[in-house]
Order: sequence, then C-alpha cells, then structure tokens
Amino acid sequence: MERKGRRWRKTDLSRRLLNDRAAMPPAWRMWLITVDGRRSETELLTLAAGLGLDGCALIERLAADGWIADAAPAAPPPADTTPARRRLAAARMFAIDLAARMLAGRDAELRESWREVQDEASFERWLGDCAGRIAEVAGQDRAALFVQRVEGVLAEPEVVA
Repeated sequence: MERKGRRWRKTDLSRRLLNDRAAMPPAWRMWLITVDGRRSETELLTLAAGLGLDGCALIERLAADGWIADAAPAAPPPADTTPARRRLAAARMFAIDLAARMLAGRDAELRESWREVQDEASFERWLGDCAGRIAEVAGQDRAALFVQRVEGVLAEPEVVA
C-alpha cells in the first residue's frame, strides 16, 4: 500500500472528530493530530508504531472512512533552510523541557536519545518515543497534549527581530 513519499492530510471530518475527545481511541487521536500533509507515510507509520498501533491498517481504515486523504505532493524545500532549522531547534528544546515536566524525573533515557536528534526525521522518531513513554507514565491524553504542543512550536512562523 505504501508509496515512497506519499503524504496524508486530515479531512474536514477528522478535524470535527478531533474536537470530540470521545469520538476515537486516544492513541488514534494522538496519531491523527500528527497527520499534516507534510509527513511521509513512512514517518506516519513510525509514529503509529511508537503509539502501539498498526500504521498500515490504521491508514487504510481512516482513508476508507474519509478521515484522511492523499495530500498533494509537497513543494520542494526553500533554498534557505535556516528558518526551518531554527524552528526544529526551538521545538527540540521545548520538547525535552516539556517531556521532563510530564515525566517528573523519569526522562533520563529520553534525554540520552535527545542528544542524537539532529534533523527532522530523527526528531520525529524521538517525538514518537517520547509520546509512547508519556502515554505509559501519564496516559494517552497527556501524550496527545505533548505531541500537540510540540507540533505547535514546529508550525509557528519564525519571528524576525
């Protein structure tokens, strides 16, 4: 089913359902929050695995039910990637701080692996690991909140002083 580079986006139906926390299992909700039309199917499968989900089956089901749709191919990255690097660095710092707060001293393993995060792909893998660990310790809702807040930092436009 997977095509290299295939990307998925939320539909209006999934956006409405995300507002109703009881509309889907917490792990699905947490995963669906990360579906943004920019991540490749491979990245989404990795995030799903980190949440204990069968990503292929999840994508197939949500696509069939109209919750997600194939996104248009992503535009090539701009020549100057400095703003993207800054956003990634800011999100990386925010994420480790938030994970430390949510895990209350049980974050040593994540801090070790955090040091290896150097690009967006490794950050996404690490983020999935964090979400899984937070779900174990504090529950799926806290893990979903963690992912949502970190994604918000990544999506913020850079402020030029």
